[in-house]
Amino acid sequence: MYRRFKTHLRMNLAGLGLASRIVASFILVFGLMGSVGLYLMKRSLLPTFETIERKAAYDAAKRVLSGFDEQLVSLSVLNHDWAFWDEMYEHLLKPNQKFQVSNIGPAAIAASNLNAVLLVNASGAVVGFGGRALSNGRIPQMRDLLSSLLGSWQGADPHVPTTKCGLSWMLERPVSICWTGVVHSDGTHTPSGTVAMMRELDPEDLKNIAANAGIDFRMSAPKEPKPAFFGTETPLQIPGFQYLPAHDLQLSSHDTVIDMQSLSSGFDGRSVAQVDMQIERQWMVKAEKLLSDMMLQWAMVAFVSGVVLISVIQRWLVRPVARLRTDLASLGESKSWDSVLKYDRPDEIGELTKGINSLLLVLHEQVRKLESMSRTDSLTGIANRRKLDERLPLEMSRLARHADPLSLLLIDVDHFKKYNDLYGHPEGDVALKKVASVLAACSRQQDLAARFGGEEFAILLPNSDEAGALAVAEKIMLEMSKLEIPHGQSPTSPRLSVSVGGTTWTEVQPGGAGALISQADKALYVAKRDGRMRASFYNG
Repeated sequence: MYRRFKTHLRMNLAGLGLASRIVASFILVFGLMGSVGLYLMKRSLLPTFETIERKAAYDAAKRVLSGFDEQLVSLSVLNHDWAFWDEMYEHLLKPNQKFQVSNIGPAAIAASNLNAVLLVNASGAVVGFGGRALSNGRIPQMRDLLSSLLGSWQGADPHVPTTKCGLSWMLERPVSICWTGVVHSDGTHTPSGTVAMMRELDPEDLKNIAANAGIDFRMSAPKEPKPAFFGTETPLQIPGFQYLPAHDLQLSSHDTVIDMQSLSSGFDGRSVAQVDMQIERQWMVKAEKLLSDMMLQWAMVAFVSGVVLISVIQRWLVRPVARLRTDLASLGESKSWDSVLKYDRPDEIGELTKGINSLLLVLHEQVRKLESMSRTDSLTGIANRRKLDERLPLEMSRLARHADPLSLLLIDVDHFKKYNDLYGHPEGDVALKKVASVLAACSRQQDLAARFGGEEFAILLPNSDEAGALAVAEKIMLEMSKLEIPHGQSPTSPRLSVSVGGTTWTEVQPGGAGALISQADKALYVAKRDGRMRASFYNG
């Protein structure tokens, strides 16, 4: 058969002139080479875009789930504060109608942006409940909140003073729930019961999460996966967050979009909500169109160009694409999203490179923002405990090498619980922001001011001996007095004040960073024991 085809082709070419033969041969060979070249580029370039788009889809879904976890964290802070409230502790032991009305009545619940509060004493009896209508107009009842909690309370002690949080689906709406065993504000005494709170993820919350994540999604009651997800790829796993557990993410790729689906679990591990997401495949559509345009242009060039074009195409198209493919593969392996592909060309390759660089810039900026958010306290804007924990080992290593003094100050706002009780939590948040501003102003460039937890802060002072650290502590107390924040319930001062505990190391001691924090905490205890509004340093 091959011999017959070869003979037939030779006979047809024999009737043509030399120029026609060259043109016909060029068109045949060039067309074949063009087809093969485009096929190879498609197989090498599109998978790279596929990987980038799937990574972008995965990151977007992760940001959505992170937004849910931030809602849980926000509720957990309020729930924890209520659980370490002396009046709440006494109310669970001996219910008080006045306390009930003023703290879990309709007005109080609305002021705290809650939709339900449940109080259960140590005997398991409900001693208080308040509810507020959800965005769909339905008012949660006590049984609705209990049905979400009882599964997690069975076989476990619900009165442990540790905050537990999770998502749930209640009255056709997604909600966040937290509960904590109630103890004295200093963490002592046997728990007198449990305080549980519920807050709806209302349409505005979901809209903000979508805006921050950069992707639209729909949240609904859990159901069977959509038919589009049957027989698709193995689910990807998104790691757990502070309260939200790990999630399986199912992806289904289509011509122009990537569909994603994830089931959110509640306290007991059962699915409580389904999240459906969709992201447009902008870069894949552009890549497909680019390849299609190139194929048409290549076919047209074959009719009007000569053999010379083969070397030109090899130099200006095939080689740059191969280099671009290699660079993209290297970026995919190293995940160096801050890199820039340097192809300054005024043609399609240059435009494609600009597009890739734009995508890499977006990816790098999103990763940078997420890393910054994870190390910054959302309320005060200074570093959080995680940032401090990351910095301490570095300073320990520097201390071991250079033996320069290292100091740590722990700062506690005096009688802050009473301040919150008197002025309310919103004013308490404003006060904490002002304290953080004072700490930042009193810190040097190499120092690290961080929120340690609740109303407690820390300042890490490299290359600072005890005298220098004491000077910083005194400056902090002086600047706090200048703020003149009134505190009508403080037995220490009519203004909001702080107590400071510090320690200084000239060499690394056993226990490392944990021992450094422990010594500063002991010094803080002495300062508070001796009357507060003072500084004390650890002396062994």
